[in-house]
Amino acid sequence: MRNFLLTFLLALICPLILFAQEEKKWTAQEVCEVLCDNDRVPDYNYTTLILENIDRNGNSEVLEIKQYGGGDNGLKNVAFEFRAPAGVRGMRILQLENLKKADDRWVYEPRLRQSRRIPMTERTKSFGGTEFTYNDMRIRNADEDENTMLEDSAEITVAGTRYTCWKIKSDPIKKSEVEYAYRISWIDKKTFIPVHIEFYNDKNVKIKLYECEKLEIVKGVTGIAYPLRRLNRVSNLVTGNQTVTTVKDFVFDEEIPSTFFTQSWLTTGKVPRSQKK
Repeated sequence: MRNFLLTFLLALICPLILFAQEEKKWTAQEVCEVLCDNDRVPDYNYTTLILENIDRNGNSEVLEIKQYGGGDNGLKNVAFEFRAPAGVRGMRILQLENLKKADDRWVYEPRLRQSRRIPMTERTKSFGGTEFTYNDMRIRNADEDENTMLEDSAEITVAGTRYTCWKIKSDPIKKSEVEYAYRISWIDKKTFIPVHIEFYNDKNVKIKLYECEKLEIVKGVTGIAYPLRRLNRVSNLVTGNQTVTTVKDFVFDEEIPSTFFTQSWLTTGKVPRSQKK
């Protein structure tokens, strides 16, 4: 089943999985199924994300986004609220997961004072002006790709931390729905978290790079421990631009009102006073 975060993030943007290492020989498909398993993520989470867009000349812009994630009948929903800078303040994005079809996604644009559905044709485009695409804001189903084990015990160092990983190549079955030809992931054996992902075009040229620069084990309000990708970097290798995402604060496993995952919240940004986070 699909997982609302990120990929990446957070959570693409904040994908969380319980520690699940076992002494066994894993196939690529088994690893990816664990990675995508919704039973291994918190039922609820809300986080504050700080995203810094850095262009090739070193100029930067900082965005602050509040993210709300919640469950409904085994599915995962997520809502994003842009709080800074002024140019995007009040922008909201709502993603509702479906079991047997593509997720429903809407965006509210405050300058236009209207919301609209995000069609499949736009899901390869930038998420809020960052180097993440809308597709990056979810973890793909294991059966959406052909997954091949390249190395069973690959060593890689990310931001000074050494990881032992499964190195897996994933070829999308429906290539028209994504913005790359294939990706190669280094998935940490201790946490099942992808710490390094390379994206390639159909000419085998690496076009984008994701790295988890800080991985922590944290606890939700119920005491359950989760790996948290605290600091993440996505680099566009074509333009030279980057987006660095930091999880500023978080709460896991504390129930979030279903109000956040409605068209009413999307257009007004309002929830009952007693339910605000």
